[in-house]
Amino acid sequence: MIDIRSLVDADLPALRRISDLAFGVTSSDDRWAASSPALERDRQAGAFDGAELVGHAAALSHELTVPGGPEQARLVPAAGVTWVMVSPTHRRRGVLRALMDDQLAALHETGEAVATLWASEPLIYPRFGYGLASRRLGVDVPRSHAGLQRAPDDDVRLTVATMADLREACVPVYESVRAELPGMVSRSAAAWTESSYDDTSPGGDGSVLRCLLARDADGTAVGYAWYQTKPTWEGGVPGGDVVVQEALACTPAGLRAVLGFLLDVDLMTRARFWNAPVDDPLLWMLPDVRRSHPTLLDGLWVRLVRLDEALAQRGYATEVDVVLEVTDRACPWNEGRWRLSTGGGGAVVARTPDAPDLSLDVVELGAAYLGDGSLLPAALAGRVEEHTTGAARALHRALRGDRAPWCASIF
Repeated sequence: MIDIRSLVDADLPALRRISDLAFGVTSSDDRWAASSPALERDRQAGAFDGAELVGHAAALSHELTVPGGPEQARLVPAAGVTWVMVSPTHRRRGVLRALMDDQLAALHETGEAVATLWASEPLIYPRFGYGLASRRLGVDVPRSHAGLQRAPDDDVRLTVATMADLREACVPVYESVRAELPGMVSRSAAAWTESSYDDTSPGGDGSVLRCLLARDADGTAVGYAWYQTKPTWEGGVPGGDVVVQEALACTPAGLRAVLGFLLDVDLMTRARFWNAPVDDPLLWMLPDVRRSHPTLLDGLWVRLVRLDEALAQRGYATEVDVVLEVTDRACPWNEGRWRLSTGGGGAVVARTPDAPDLSLDVVELGAAYLGDGSLLPAALAGRVEEHTTGAARALHRALRGDRAPWCASIF
């Protein structure tokens, strides 16, 4: 029988062991020391088979940026679900279901109205009510065809140094972007350490993780990038990649300076961005996007734990009055008919006996929550049933945000 309970200090060696097994790695002492402090002990749950730890799930306390409608984006409390794992010796035995049900019940009682996560495998989490709320691009830009257009009068100074030297200077840039872009999440001090941890090994095939910082004429940080170079030499000809872990800017000049640097590093032939927004200005700066082979991938997943509170916390682009009939197998308290009425950028969400305009699963609401414009395509695909003509289009317009949602922070 599987028992779900909180972890104690004596369980941490077992947690490290099943983490390595579940994710197929061998964590170094340094890596474990950098990542494990980000976990909040009172928000960790372990699955035990007798005395043996065989599964684990945790939640981080952070803020999530959501659309604000006609006003500025809003910051709402959200649970960042992380470190979800099951020992390979206990797969297909209901361990994951037990962990996720326990976590959702706890969030309903004492936690946030919204939960978020990054999925190691995208087929797993719709079973628990998570919808794909943001997407990302993988972009490989060949240096020979970058052709980035930069304004010649941009007065931006660039500095390259170690992560330890410049990490703190990156924080104001991240916070500026986070305040405006739906999908971004806050970072604790421990999360900053983990997110910028250098996984490169001495003597490996690449450089250490470096930090590029862009400052304006007043010395204010306006952009940064964390990157590694991986050189190659074939027949005496230099090649190699600039691998970009994170790149953000809070001004157009800062963005142009950071991207211009990354796309023109000596001895490198390509810049690789593995987590770029789908509406990244980079795509509009390149004269030949085709050669960069943009690849669409999944990003942040969102779960509405308390549906009425979650929908009332965000803003809306247009006014809409619609009755939703919602199914939610994992959180039955969300099931039933809800009237969503918006006005002035806000919303009132209440139960109603009225006939539904739309029928949908909570997964589709989670997917549309950050404003990515997925609700109408979901209706066209048959995942949202329309009872009142035009209701899907009206709700789609109300939910849309100005920018495509995106999350820079992996947790």
